[in-house]
Amino acid sequence: MNTDPLVQRFREYRNDPVLFVREIFGAVPTDQQVEFLKAVAEENSRVAAKSGHGVGKSVTLAWLILWFMWTRGDVEIPCTAPSGHQLKDVLWGELDAWRMKMPPEMASATVVTQDRVTISGMGRKHYAVARTARKESPEALQGFHARNLMFIIDEAAGVPDEVFVLMQGALTTPNARVVMTGNPSLVTGYFYDAFNRNKEHWTRLTFSCIDSPLVKPEYIQQIIDEYGLNSDIYNVRVLGEFPRQSILQFIPLDIVTMAQARHLDKSQYEYAPVVIGADVSYFGDDRSVIFLRQGLYSERLFIGRDIDTQAYAALIARFAIERESDAVFIDITGWGAGAYDALKNMGLRCQILGVSGAASSTRPEYANKRMESWADMKKWLIDGGTLPPLEDLKDDLVAPEYGYHLGNGRMKLESKQFMKQVRKVPSPDNADALALTFAYPVRKMEIRPGSMAQVQNGRRRSYGHVLRESVRI
Repeated sequence: MNTDPLVQRFREYRNDPVLFVREIFGAVPTDQQVEFLKAVAEENSRVAAKSGHGVGKSVTLAWLILWFMWTRGDVEIPCTAPSGHQLKDVLWGELDAWRMKMPPEMASATVVTQDRVTISGMGRKHYAVARTARKESPEALQGFHARNLMFIIDEAAGVPDEVFVLMQGALTTPNARVVMTGNPSLVTGYFYDAFNRNKEHWTRLTFSCIDSPLVKPEYIQQIIDEYGLNSDIYNVRVLGEFPRQSILQFIPLDIVTMAQARHLDKSQYEYAPVVIGADVSYFGDDRSVIFLRQGLYSERLFIGRDIDTQAYAALIARFAIERESDAVFIDITGWGAGAYDALKNMGLRCQILGVSGAASSTRPEYANKRMESWADMKKWLIDGGTLPPLEDLKDDLVAPEYGYHLGNGRMKLESKQFMKQVRKVPSPDNADALALTFAYPVRKMEIRPGSMAQVQNGRRRSYGHVLRESVRI
């Protein structure tokens, strides 16, 4: 065993990047940087760090790259960001600056070129490399399989999801680490998901400017003065929190979160009509979803894939009868037309309507019926609507973006096809099913003396009860 004190010290550095930073660079990391360094030091770490501006995340990334290269053999560190400026000017600039602060022998052995960092004498399989992440060339993080592998993704919110998909294969390598940093500017994408639907797979860190000694109080006050404490700019640039919505996002995240936190008793809304919305898919990745809404209450009744139109129509009918629905609205685009026809032929007592999202809106400010329904759903959420605490429902509600028709200036929601094919975002089937319940006004069916729903033996028998007996669904 080598007893050289310097060798022993470097062995200590291997698992202690904080010690490496203090002794090799002579730097004093902030508490936030210490937390960041320690998180990445864990074996097989997956670290996602969101922050406000100026807390020293690029500096910390430079420290991590040099620490990893100087404490291991057979090292590959692919580094990516949405722009060449962020990589070459910012991160690579920090690498060269901190290289110069290392002991002379280490500084001269560390070679920083335009897109690579190497250490003299360590061979070709020992390097960090800069690769800009672009949707049209997503192979930035593909093809790396070193014994010691660490992915660095800076400004991760702007990196296309396709880049992360190709990275997954390399993560099977033992001791592979992933480090994502960035300002949390978007509420969709891989970086956002690391703090939400995929949060159990990540060590999640949030660094506020308020807690960083590197950020001048004047900067924070300037943001407050210009945008206000309740603005998304303050949330992102100062607190390091995701905005309530992206610039083009139609339904803000905070509205959905509040709706999912509410707890209402459905019995409070017995006076209100029961409306069922059914979004229809057939085969593929899309889901068929059935939602019920009554007053401010909502409930998902079904979600599934690969169900044929006849079976789906029978399922909708069952729910319509069991829940004594006053109306069922079905998306008749594509495969939905078949389910609608089948349901109409079943002779249910409730109102059955097919809804085309491309149909004209009843209000001139909206481009079509789908946009109008989503607008009514958003207002319902703001007014106190209650949502089940389903993660995929939340994702679907906040995913769609909106714009304005170039010809007439009317507001329109982006299509499912655009979301899937261009933005690579799943179809918002849960949200579309709920939105269908707002397609048209619905009145609660009256109960008249002598009708099928008469009072018998002191108990009111509903249409649903009679229909269940007659059709035995």
